Amino acid sequence: MNKFMLLPLATLLATTFTAQAETTETTQQNLTQNFSYVSGGLQVSTYNHDLISSASTMTTSKTDNTAGMYLRGSWNFTDNFFVETRGDATVKDDLTISNSVLGLGYFHPINNDLTVYGLAGYSRTEVELEVFNFSNTSVTGRVDDSGITGEVGARYQLMSKWTVEPAVRMANYDKTMYEVRLGNNIKVSDHMSIEANLMHRDYNELKEMSYQLGARYSF
Repeated sequence: MNKFMLLPLATLLATTFTAQAETTETTQQNLTQNFSYVSGGLQVSTYNHDLISSASTMTTSKTDNTAGMYLRGSWNFTDNFFVETRGDATVKDDLTISNSVLGLGYFHPINNDLTVYGLAGYSRTEVELEVFNFSNTSVTGRVDDSGITGEVGARYQLMSKWTVEPAVRMANYDKTMYEVRLGNNIKVSDHMSIEANLMHRDYNELKEMSYQLGARYSF
């Protein structure tokens, strides 16, 4: 996970625990309008072509998949405004691919079952590969891109305990990155729910499909 994501995520979590003591029970029960939560879990990503996963002076290995984890935190700090940070990091052998987003958003309930939102902020993607030489020492190569990002999405309650969360995001990298997500949130208690998410990222030549399974705690 990108190190710069850890500080805002930790700050967000600490502030959320303190500030959300006044959250009403009605808001807790309506997942379409609750933008104060933390979540995380496992992530598996596949790619449209092979990537170098390990390299040395003697051999090179390639892969078309990586696995790791994702984290997400959101805080509805006033009225309909919220701040959100999220990131994911997956690895295979000596290859690490990480993504992060930090942004400010605004949500608007259409009715009790449907809420739409928009978010603007900063996005970063980084690829690291550790390469070994004859003396078995390593050199880490890094490629990263970052820029302003914008997202629009919605939350729709299909059933009393099942909410879907479609979203589309663009990031102003050297070449525009497009991201499409479909989140599924299955409520198991007033505060806890299970997440099962699909995500597609298009980096122009490289395309990624990710599958996430985790849990969410809503305040």
